[in-house]
Amino acid sequence: MRRFFVYLGAQCKRAARLLPHTLLITALLCAAAALAAAVISAGRAGDEAFQLALVGVVGDETNPYIRIGIDALETFDTSRDELRFVFMDRETGERELRAGNLSALMYLPDDFVESIYAGDPHPIRFVTPEGTSGLDSLLTAELADAVAKLMTETENAQYGAQAYARDYRPELDPYEVDNELVDRYFAMVLARYRLFSVKTVGLSNKLSFAGYYFCGLAVAFLLLTGLGGAPLMSGRSAELALTLRAQGFGAARQVLGEFVAYYLLMLLGAAAAGAAGWFLLRRSALTVPELADVSPAALLRGLTLLVLCLSSMQFFLYELAPGALAGGLLQFLCAAVQGYVCGCFYPYAFFPDAMQRLGAFLPAGKALRALCAAVRGSRGGAWPLLAWAAVFLLLSAALRSLRRHRTGGAA
Repeated sequence: MRRFFVYLGAQCKRAARLLPHTLLITALLCAAAALAAAVISAGRAGDEAFQLALVGVVGDETNPYIRIGIDALETFDTSRDELRFVFMDRETGERELRAGNLSALMYLPDDFVESIYAGDPHPIRFVTPEGTSGLDSLLTAELADAVAKLMTETENAQYGAQAYARDYRPELDPYEVDNELVDRYFAMVLARYRLFSVKTVGLSNKLSFAGYYFCGLAVAFLLLTGLGGAPLMSGRSAELALTLRAQGFGAARQVLGEFVAYYLLMLLGAAAAGAAGWFLLRRSALTVPELADVSPAALLRGLTLLVLCLSSMQFFLYELAPGALAGGLLQFLCAAVQGYVCGCFYPYAFFPDAMQRLGAFLPAGKALRALCAAVRGSRGGAWPLLAWAAVFLLLSAALRSLRRHRTGGAA
């Protein structure tokens, strides 16, 4: 046991000498993560799902009935959150539609209102750009179809009510029945929001957009921090390992001593990055709602488990490829593949089921789900991280023992 602690102390001294290098790599990765967060946030602000669909209206703006209908849609109807109508002449509307500045163009005949009163309504032309499939175009096309059906059925109901009143209720004025029915339809259409409720549940794991990408970028950052350990892991001496093994200091104790030093180095770098990120989040325009109810101590506890799992994986990869170049490339490839498959860069709920199952099984997937649970205030997800850490350490020890055995046999 004494020799183990001596070996552990020597490895920690090596790691301490490389701490400034690791912190520099960590700072560069932090800057990259902050830049990615800014780009994602800017893209989110410009996402078409959060923009009003602009619809041009070609028609008689001075007609009070048309103006009342458009104003109703833009003021006290719920479509004001999705659509905005702008009156313009035909030439301007067609030019703006071709330029892509309009989601759709609606042509109202000059005698549209009069034709309705005459019982022969002239059709409304609704034009969208050819080949468009954006959210705003789909929304306006769906709205146009719904309005067309509503107008047709309303007109049929009006004439049906008038005919019924004339034939079976002669004491009633058919036109008053007609007007009352139209008023009731109009009230039901404007109160249609009472038929349903909208609840935004966020992205995967019921997190907000900012909360999910905070977790995803944090895990991606931890995956890439393995690059900072390349000098420590590539500086190991194979001759020293053989000598220690010949003296009875086996592969398991060697791996454990080296891993503890590597883990402490990665944990210090991650803790420094976490403290800097916490400080910047408190003073920036970016807000993560879930962090308001999570204490720094809880995040630190989660960080130790995340780093334990991911650093054990990185240690095993360095054991597979001991060289600095080969080890660094393997670390980057593993981080990129797992970061994508496990949902660090794109919500994993949108992936096919098979890819979701694969991502949930991988270490990065377990880490992401554990961090998501931590920011929600849950304590779940610790055991899978510990299990992966144990598996990687056992594999590292087995690989070290196999490699040293072959080397000793060849000698």
